[in-house]
Amino acid sequence: MDVQSLITEVTGRAEKIAAQGQEVATIGFDTLKTANSIVIESASTIAKINADAATALYSGAKVSFEKASKDGVQAVIAKPVSYLPATGPAVDAFNSTVKTLLDTKGELVKTFEGGYSTIVATLNGEATVAKAKKTVKAAVAKTETAATKAVKSATKTVKAASKKVSA
Repeated sequence: MDVQSLITEVTGRAEKIAAQGQEVATIGFDTLKTANSIVIESASTIAKINADAATALYSGAKVSFEKASKDGVQAVIAKPVSYLPATGPAVDAFNSTVKTLLDTKGELVKTFEGGYSTIVATLNGEATVAKAKKTVKAAVAKTETAATKAVKSATKTVKAASKKVSA
């Protein structure tokens, strides 16, 4: 083996490793970007759910206070439980938050597993990179759909609870 062929072989391997490193960096960044969008979507969903619950609780407490002020101290002492605001919105918000967090965890696990398998496939030179990218994109789409459904469901629940409080 002469020096020229050795240099050519080393250069070829170095270029291959550099290309793989670039691909791994790109895949890692895309995976983190996807995970970030999942977390942001979930955080905004949770914030909306809890803000709606806080609004419903505040309006319920306001109605209860006005009722207690109108009825007087003696009526409140006689039946204090009847002047407490409904706790349904807080319980519903808690349950929705837990469900959203569990769904987020599942989607993040799928996203990171997909990113990891894509990186491994890239380093091994396998042709499954496109398949792993599809998995990550499908996980993102599924997360967006689930988050949208959770927001709609929570909104309906809070509106129904606030109607009950108002009535």
